[in-house]
Amino acid sequence: MRTLLVVLADDISATAATLALYAGRGVRTVVHSQNEEVRQRAALLGVAHVETADPYDLIKTYEPQVVVCDHNGPLRETKLAVYRTGIPDKFYLTATEGATVVENGAHAAQDHYYRDLDRTNAPLPENDLFAGLSEKD
Repeated sequence: MRTLLVVLADDISATAATLALYAGRGVRTVVHSQNEEVRQRAALLGVAHVETADPYDLIKTYEPQVVVCDHNGPLRETKLAVYRTGIPDKFYLTATEGATVVENGAHAAQDHYYRDLDRTNAPLPENDLFAGLSEKD
């Protein structure tokens, strides 16, 4: 099952369009945040799982193909978890501009990302966080 893990601090706005888009496509979406407002908004966007557990534990539990970390989130902790587990194929950071732009036409919004890790060698620019992954991944 395709899985997207998004690690946030106290703001969901940089990833809201992406979460709604992939949740609507049937991707298992997981949000990590300690912030109650973020957790409530994530549920409204259709996020399947809203967690407070450590990013390392979430990666081991859900085995996401893609991990996104908000630049204000627990970046060091998340990056260490991504590289130590070796599980995600792709790791992105939120950005104000980026080579990866995910557009959600239904919400007339777009989110920007910087790709930090890509084991698929998908070409840039890309408009799908799962670019380079097969449907069965």
